[in-house]
Amino acid sequence: MGIIQKQASKTTLISFVGMGFAAITRLAMPIVLHPAQIGLIGLLDLFSGYFVMIFNFGYNLILNKLFPKYRDDKNGHSGFLVLGLFLSFLGIFIGIGVYYFIEDYLLSNQSNHDGAELIRPFAFLIPLLFIFRILFLNIDGYVRMLMNTIVGTFLESFLTKILLFITLVLFAKSVFDFDYFIYAYSFLLALPGVVIVIYAFKKTKKITLPKSTIFEKKNNFSSLVLFGVISGASASIILYTDTFMLYKMIPINPEAVIGVYLTMLFAANLINIPSRNLNKISAVLIAESWKTNDLKNIQDIYTKSCVNLLIIGIYLFVIGWACLDPVLSFMNPEYEIGKYVFFFLGLSKVVELGTGVNTMIIETSEKYRLNTYFNIALIFLVVGLNYIFIKEYGIVGAASTSFIAVSLINITKAIVLNKSYN
Repeated sequence: MGIIQKQASKTTLISFVGMGFAAITRLAMPIVLHPAQIGLIGLLDLFSGYFVMIFNFGYNLILNKLFPKYRDDKNGHSGFLVLGLFLSFLGIFIGIGVYYFIEDYLLSNQSNHDGAELIRPFAFLIPLLFIFRILFLNIDGYVRMLMNTIVGTFLESFLTKILLFITLVLFAKSVFDFDYFIYAYSFLLALPGVVIVIYAFKKTKKITLPKSTIFEKKNNFSSLVLFGVISGASASIILYTDTFMLYKMIPINPEAVIGVYLTMLFAANLINIPSRNLNKISAVLIAESWKTNDLKNIQDIYTKSCVNLLIIGIYLFVIGWACLDPVLSFMNPEYEIGKYVFFFLGLSKVVELGTGVNTMIIETSEKYRLNTYFNIALIFLVVGLNYIFIKEYGIVGAASTSFIAVSLINITKAIVLNKSYN
């Protein structure tokens, strides 16, 4: 656990500092920006995020399954960097075509005003965003396999958060208008993708084309790509469906409602910070352990992750819930409807933390396909429950759906791990 503890502690520290700035920024946004403007920012992330998750072509799954076999610094790790860039640009090319084909459907909604009016002037940013976000997702995965989780965390969770805070301050002081704020926000989302590619080339001593043996039948390369796409598509639906369905189903001012929901989601996500960084480095160590069939080490990682993350999760949830009322009193009254959104979303994060690195263990094992099946099951749960609960309870219904669905799936994963590997 030495490498995990060292890098997880560093990345957690970096994340917490970055999230500190992000928290200040998010708390200031309701004061500086209208809820509908916050909702617009969320929609840019939503629509670009769909394409990032689907069109990364499963490169991170390929890394988890195959990279340990080809790890060799002297020969450029058999061309995995070039492979990652190829899959990224292939996904970008196809994704852009799909985006322009379904653009009108994505941007329209059922509200009694022109709900697409706010997003349409900035629609051209969506493909630009998913270009650089795909590059970051894939190439950061490659860098993590080089046993470095710090660079990606610094770029995504620290640097961009500080720069966004500065940008919001400049906007609040009327240095530029909201349009330029959106352009600056988009640039900050794209920046990590540019930097991580440059860093990956710098850290790879020898740039080579992918080794032909990577594509041999025994490696199931095509199956990994297929399941990566399916898994990414299902994960994107799970991650963004609540926001998307709110946008489509809320009849009045959906952007404003989304602004409230996303503010509470950000607060709940603070609970989940320790697991993000632990998962990044654990995935590498667990993949190496499967290579040598070291189940004892995997058990050790799994047990410690469940216990430690659950304790941290409960603590952060209790602190967050205790602070929520005082924080809401300083915000726009519109945000008061988000109190129980935080409650249910926060509980869902505690459940995720309490089940540790279960997803990473399954993803790096021979049963990696199960994660895709779990995601598909989660889609049906989330879409079905959201359709019922949003109609009945609005944004609180969307949050309670997340708690119910996440709990059921994670309990099932724990049962599968117990039955399959004891």
